[in-house]
Amino acid sequence: MAPVTRPPLRRFLAIERSVRSGAYPNSESLADELEVDSRTVQRDIAFLKDQLGAPLEFCRKRNGYHLTDLSWTLPAFQLTEGELVSVFLAERIIRQYRGTPFETDLARAFDRITRMLPEEITVSLAAAADTLSVTPCVLTTQDAETFHSLTNAIQQSRQLRLLYWSASQNLETDRIVDPLHLSLVDNDWYLIAYCHTRREVRMFSTVRIRRTEPTGQKFQRPDNFDITTYLGNSFRAVRGEGNQTWNVRLRFRVEMAGRIREKVWHHTQTLEEQPDGSVIMHLQVSSLIEIRRWVLYWGADCRVLEPEELKCLVTAAAREILAQDIPTSSSLENKT
Repeated sequence: MAPVTRPPLRRFLAIERSVRSGAYPNSESLADELEVDSRTVQRDIAFLKDQLGAPLEFCRKRNGYHLTDLSWTLPAFQLTEGELVSVFLAERIIRQYRGTPFETDLARAFDRITRMLPEEITVSLAAAADTLSVTPCVLTTQDAETFHSLTNAIQQSRQLRLLYWSASQNLETDRIVDPLHLSLVDNDWYLIAYCHTRREVRMFSTVRIRRTEPTGQKFQRPDNFDITTYLGNSFRAVRGEGNQTWNVRLRFRVEMAGRIREKVWHHTQTLEEQPDGSVIMHLQVSSLIEIRRWVLYWGADCRVLEPEELKCLVTAAAREILAQDIPTSSSLENKT
C-alpha cells in the first residue's frame, strides 16, 4: 500500500507541548526543534486549526503562537484491532473505484481520516495486507462528467434532457426528466427520475445515458417521494408495474442449500428447512424478470414451486437454450 501523506502525530504533540508551555514558539523556532522546514510547520499549524479545531493564535507582541483556550487538547489517537482492520479494508475497497467518478472524493476522504492517525499505523496497515485482501467486483465503466451532471441536477432540482440508450430495444431516445435520486443496485448505478415522456418515475441505468443537457428549468421535488418505498419489493434493479406482488417459492437442492443459507438474497426472504437437507425460499417480488434470471443462474439446483407464471418463464427459457445450435460431443471430437 502506498504511504499516506499526513502530519505525523509526534509533530502535533511537540507543537502543542511548546505552545502550552507559554514559550510562544513561532514557525522558525518550531522548525529548528522538529528539524523540518518552517513551511512544514506552517502547514501543521493550519491543520491543527482547520481540521482539529485548535484555538491557536499568533501574538505579534511575543512573536509566537499561544492557546486562547487552555482546556483544548488533541483528540485521542487510539485504534482497536477491529478499527484498524476496518481502516485497511476501507482503503482496499476504494481501489475498486479507480476510474469511477468517486475515486477522487473517496481518496480525499480516506486521506483526511488517515492524516489523524499516528505514524505507527502505517506499519500495521502494511502488515495487514499479508492476512486480508479484497477481490474487486465487476464494475461498470462510468462517465465521470455525466455522473457529476446528474448529481448536481439532483442537488439543485434542475431538469435535464437525456439521450438514453435502451438495451432491450437497442434504441436511443430523448427524455426530459426531473432527477430525484441515484442508487447503487448490484454494483450498477441507476438514476431514479420523473420521466416526462412516460409521465411516471422511472429508473435509468447511468451507463446508458449517452448525453445530458440542462433544460434551464427547475422542478419541485415531490414531498412524498421515498426511495425505499419506490424500490419496494423489486428484485435487483427491476420494478414491477403498479402494485403487483408475486409470492415466490423456490426449492434448492441439498448441495446448494448451504450457500443459500449464507446470505440474505432479498429483504422479504424466509427459509423453510426440509427433512432431506434441502431448503425452500419464500419471497415477495414486484416483478418476475430478474427473479427468472436468478433462477436460471442456479440451473437444476433450483426448482420453482410457485407461481405458475414463473415456472412458465423458466421453462420457456430452458427450452430456448436447448433449441440453440449447441455442438455435440462427437462434433467436438472431430474438430480435435
